[in-house]
Amino acid sequence: MKRILTIKAEEGMVVAGDVYTDNNHLVISRGTVLNRDIIERLKYYSIFDFFVEEDKSTKISSYNQDDLERLIFQEYHIETGSYYQKIKESAEFEVFEKLFWESVTNIKECINDVVTKNNDVKVEVLLDSVKKITDDFKPDVSLFDMLHCIEGYDDLTYIHSVNVALICRIIGVWMGYPEDDCDILTICGLLHDIGKVMIPVEVITKPGRLTATEYALVQTHTIHGYNILKNMELDERIKLAALQHHERCDGKGYPSKYRYNDIDPFSRIVSIADVYDAMTSNRIYRKGICPFEVISIFEENIDAYDPKVLFVFLEKIANSYVNTDVILNDDMEGKIVMINKYALGRPGVLVGGAYVDLAHQGNMTITALK
Repeated sequence: MKRILTIKAEEGMVVAGDVYTDNNHLVISRGTVLNRDIIERLKYYSIFDFFVEEDKSTKISSYNQDDLERLIFQEYHIETGSYYQKIKESAEFEVFEKLFWESVTNIKECINDVVTKNNDVKVEVLLDSVKKITDDFKPDVSLFDMLHCIEGYDDLTYIHSVNVALICRIIGVWMGYPEDDCDILTICGLLHDIGKVMIPVEVITKPGRLTATEYALVQTHTIHGYNILKNMELDERIKLAALQHHERCDGKGYPSKYRYNDIDPFSRIVSIADVYDAMTSNRIYRKGICPFEVISIFEENIDAYDPKVLFVFLEKIANSYVNTDVILNDDMEGKIVMINKYALGRPGVLVGGAYVDLAHQGNMTITALK
């Protein structure tokens, strides 16, 4: 069976399941063959979409082999013209990628020198490598999109550190912080996971669910990070970010289960950047999650984060995608035309000529940018 829009319903189609109104009133039953009157009844009751039976054999026999292969690729959204594929093929991304990998190399060398040679952190070197990126590209969501296109799993911790640093800097700009504070935030992001060098690499890179013992071991990276940095001549907020970036404002984080007032404001920002990047970035065992799914997850867990920062962050991201083509969870395609301020992850979408407010369509979500 397949889901169709009511405006695209045709006579002769067979309904694949009972169709109800929002008030649980049965409109038509499964097995009903559509005619003009039934289609008008669906429109009258404001039924936006429903399921119909699909004759697979008829569909397949009407395509030659080349067309069939193309159909399969379209159904799974594996297409060369996809949203992120276009970014990867741009000249802008080529410049970004070069600067990004230079920054990854710098943070990797710096952390290794700090841990193995007991050297001090080369703050200016690290800062300059990140600022080269933000100086060449506007501090907006287009940077986030390019981060999503970076591929490389051997240096996952270092890639993540640069990503978080860039996101932290962008948040600082969006929050109206002065340049000096944005610089500190950037270093907070770069060094927040420094303690992971003390965790066995096979645990850090494990492509599956951690055991309870492994998870407890990973949690110690916050303590390790703070201990590495605590005696260095660094801004205290940088040290606290290494220690507190997994604390949550509702007291459900670690290592100390601190609540909002006990967590340094910069650590609260790093925690948002850290989670956003972890969810949207590609991993060896999964593809990154669509930004709108991530926004919805944040909204469902809003008590865990600094609401002043989180709202600015999510609103900026959501609004940047107005007029972007998207794919919905039922494989229909649409265009974002309006952002719902109180449901940022569920915008208004134009689908097949009809306006759909996802905030009032609980069974429909955006799963990918097209």
